[in-house]
Amino acid sequence: MIKFQPLLFLFILLGFAPDAFSQSGGKTVNELFSDVEISKKVKFLGDECWKLRELDSDSALVLGEEALNLAIKHDLQKEFPRLYGFMGVIQLHYMYRPKESLHYLHSSLEQSVKQKDSIQLAFAYNNLGDLYLFTGNIPLSLKFSEQSLELFTEINYSVGKSYSNVNMGLVHREKKNYNLALDYFNEAIVIWEEMGEEIGIGAVYLEMAKTYEDMEDLDIAMLYYQKSLQRTSGEHLVRYAAFCLHGMANIYYKRNNLKKAHEYYQKGIQRNLERNHEFGLIDDYIGLAFVYAKQNRREEGEMYLEKAMDISRTLGLNSKILKVNKSFANFYQILNDFKKSTECYNRFLHQYDSIFSIQQFEIITEMQNGFSVQKSLLDTEEELDSQKTQEIYLLVIILLVLIIAGVIYGRFISHRNLNRKLSEINQSKDKLFSVISHDLKNPFNSLIGFSELLLSEIENRNYEKSKRFATYLNQASVEGLKLLTNLLHWSLSQTGRIQYNPELVNFNDLFTELKEFYELESKDYNVNLSFENLLQDKVSVDFNILRIIIINLVSNALKYTMEGGVILVTASSNDNKVKIKVRDTGIGMSKERLNSIFDKGTFVESKKGLRDEHGTGLGLNIVDELVQIHKGEIKVKSEEGKGTTFELEFPLNLSNM
Repeated sequence: MIKFQPLLFLFILLGFAPDAFSQSGGKTVNELFSDVEISKKVKFLGDECWKLRELDSDSALVLGEEALNLAIKHDLQKEFPRLYGFMGVIQLHYMYRPKESLHYLHSSLEQSVKQKDSIQLAFAYNNLGDLYLFTGNIPLSLKFSEQSLELFTEINYSVGKSYSNVNMGLVHREKKNYNLALDYFNEAIVIWEEMGEEIGIGAVYLEMAKTYEDMEDLDIAMLYYQKSLQRTSGEHLVRYAAFCLHGMANIYYKRNNLKKAHEYYQKGIQRNLERNHEFGLIDDYIGLAFVYAKQNRREEGEMYLEKAMDISRTLGLNSKILKVNKSFANFYQILNDFKKSTECYNRFLHQYDSIFSIQQFEIITEMQNGFSVQKSLLDTEEELDSQKTQEIYLLVIILLVLIIAGVIYGRFISHRNLNRKLSEINQSKDKLFSVISHDLKNPFNSLIGFSELLLSEIENRNYEKSKRFATYLNQASVEGLKLLTNLLHWSLSQTGRIQYNPELVNFNDLFTELKEFYELESKDYNVNLSFENLLQDKVSVDFNILRIIIINLVSNALKYTMEGGVILVTASSNDNKVKIKVRDTGIGMSKERLNSIFDKGTFVESKKGLRDEHGTGLGLNIVDELVQIHKGEIKVKSEEGKGTTFELEFPLNLSNM
């Protein structure tokens, strides 16, 4: 429903009913405006349309349409590029109608060429970059954004350069080129600071916060969200504030502060509802659903995801439809419903294929539009030499063909990567079922068998055999516990439920605990296991994650080290890094096995230990996942018959406390 501001009624009266209004002096509206040129009316209506875009988008469109109709009626062609651009931006960013916006933005582009209006042409490129970023067509967004920045730089138009730098940053963030994205955002900040534009600075801070959030640098992200919120708290900037609140909620969620996350998602929803900002509601509903998933409130989470999908489909936003479908898969993964998660991920891939086809059509359409714009340019440059014009035309065609070839190739690579991820999920599922049905069955069968034999020997009063079977029973229990523990750790890492929580740790304490933990096992195996700490200070690490990593590596070393062998675990520091080495004199690994142990695309079957120990093959996968969560790196060197060395590296943060 269209909302009219009091000022808007005056505009409508002026534009549509000039004879219906009179002053006490008897003058009509036409007489009041007799000394005002039509071009000034058009400019005035256009300016007011732009001012109202946030507070009253419906009224802004009415004013813009009236200005455009007047301009067309009186053939004020110089006003066409700006007015078409205003209408396109409002339809895109304030009404969330990309299809309607596309018509206006193409018209703005064509009219800018005809009127030789470089500024509006650059804005048209920038706005088309916005539109394709909005709909998820990253290759087209990048091409238009590059053209916009190049033209704004050439004419040295500061405001435009700032907008274009932001667009370039947004595109590169989507491509996960985070450092490059931040470079573009910082360029925009410099321009806005020179102009003293606090709102512009606040808007860029918001995008920087989102980028740091994607980089998992949560402390800096929170700082920028807070700085942005301070600069975008005005009545006409409610949507910016809602985006800031959503980002802060995301950080609370990632820190597992579910109460705060729920509170801030609700604040964002309230702000978005105030402005009927359905686009912003999508992400808030997704965030709230994940909170409910962590709280095991399945039905409430599903309800909010369905709401997000309904809005995405109503607005016709392909990128958001994809995001909601993927969120369904992640939602069920958090709930450990792997069957439902796989179904949703398959639906996501199917939807991706459909949208991929749509994007190819968009690319071809833009190529045709490029020909149309080129024709308009040729029509306005009749004084150019015919041969030179044909050469330019041919060059544009070649350039467009190269662009479409590059875009299609890029989409092919992206599609291949998605298929690889699906393959990894299916392999993970198959491995999980294999472990449950086979690897875990063996120790439990042993438990049952040995317990039956033990009971039988006790009844026969054969205590010597009873003692032996009790020992076997204990060994089978320990083996089963190890398998279950590895399976639990792997499952938690796959569902993202292991959080990185660093604390100051004295490695002497950690190594003492581990030495006691393995004391009996190393004696039974007749293996010399020793720990050496060369760190003088406490180090900021996640104690639990590091403990799990070292336990897996030491258990692996014990499994493949002969009697009389040596296992040495050392901790040291070098080049601002903590280095932990687990070195053994065991049987080592072949080159083929060495090259595949950390390959996420395949699971390496666990080789039986020297004492016939069984394993799931998950141990090293768990280590690799946990090292990444700990923001570290892992390297391995091994030679058959000579032993294996695993080397871990983590960022160093020392304390003398």
